[in-house]
Formats: sequence, structure tokens, C-alpha cells
Amino acid sequence: MAGRRLREAVRGKLIADGIIGQDAYVIAVGPANVYSHYTTTYEEYLIQRYEGASTMYGPHQLEAYIDIYTKHLQYLSKDSTAFPPSGPAPDDLSSKAWSLQSKVIMDSSPAGHPFGDVLTNVKTTTPYKKGETVTAVFQAANPRNNLRLEGTFLAVEKLTDGNKWETVRTDSHPSTKLVWTRTNTILGYSEVKINWTIEDSTPPGQYRITYFGDSKAFFSRAITPFQGSTSTFTVA
Repeated sequence: MAGRRLREAVRGKLIADGIIGQDAYVIAVGPANVYSHYTTTYEEYLIQRYEGASTMYGPHQLEAYIDIYTKHLQYLSKDSTAFPPSGPAPDDLSSKAWSLQSKVIMDSSPAGHPFGDVLTNVKTTTPYKKGETVTAVFQAANPRNNLRLEGTFLAVEKLTDGNKWETVRTDSHPSTKLVWTRTNTILGYSEVKINWTIEDSTPPGQYRITYFGDSKAFFSRAITPFQGSTSTFTVA
């Protein structure tokens, strides 16, 4: 019912302002993908069942939402060139947060195997077929050194006609999987296993897998980025 009242209020205001026509349909969605608990009507809030008791900002929360949304509808007009004013920024409480997870002490690698070194290479003698899984293992470092937000720990790259590598898949794609394993806690050794399952829509060509990591030094505490790539393999 709260969603219905919100849609009706927004639709009525949009029609009254001439932004949409009478035949338009309004849908309430959450494009920011955030969660603000429940929002109920005033009547549902007074009953205080589960949803009403979980409406955090009181019995008039829905009315407050409707008031804010309808005030900002003018910015949806195709003739509008202005932007709505920004609200107050939330407090940064990260310095006050408690964590039970230990910090990364250091990363190191065995002699002869620098960070990013390929420990288990891809198959190069025969081509991979669609539906097969390509696997590679790299000398790694703790991924918590750099979470690579808006970035990636891996890249599936295709060799273009211009002899350049183009990224076609990252760790955000469901066809890829990365597993980090600590192989020696005392010495700080670790490995990363990367899988890429070749999709049916994958075009034939030359490919490679690249791993991106960041190592932490013991004495200086400096974090240094590195990367490593497999040999080139063929997808038929």
C-alpha cells in the first residue's frame, strides 16, 4: 500500500506539471540498490506488526518520502537543465569501526618465483573448446592489500587484429573465478588460482589471462602493485 500511495502521488504531480501524459505509468524502483528497511503507511505503522515496527523513521516516513520525491520531480522534465540540491553528506565513521580481522603483516615469494609468476600455465599445444575451463595459478599476494574497487584482480584478454591485448572479461563476470590460498603463513607465501569457463558466444582467437595483485613489504610496510600473464592460448 505504501508503494501504491507513492506511485499515485508521483504520477499525479507529474501529470499536473505536464511532465507526463494521462496514459503514463509510474514504477517505483531502487536503482541505487540500497536498503532502508521497511516503509509502511501511517495506518500500518500504528498496528506495529513486523513491517510497521521495522519502519525506522516513524509513522510519517512514507509522507516524508512522498514530499521529497514530489518536490524533485521538476528535474525529470525534458526541459530542465538544473540539478537537485545535494543533501548533507553522511558522517565518515570508518575510523571508529571495530574489526576482528587481523591486518596483513607481509607478503613474500619463494626464490625463483616473483610475484605474478605463473606457477601453472595454460594449455598451449591444443586449442580450448567452448564450454571448457581455462585454469592458471600465479604466485600471489594478499588481496586485502588492495581491494581494487572499481577495478579487477584478473583480466581475460584477447589479441586484436592490431596486435594489442583487449580485456574481454574481468572478475565481475560469472564466467571467471579467482581463489586465493595462503600456502605458508610464516613466510607470507600465497597463490591465486584463476578459472575462466569459455562461453558459447566466445569468438575464436588468441587469449591470455592476466592477474593483478599488490604485495606488502615487511619492514617498510609499502604496498607495491604487480601483474603476471599466462602464455597465449587458442580458443577454437
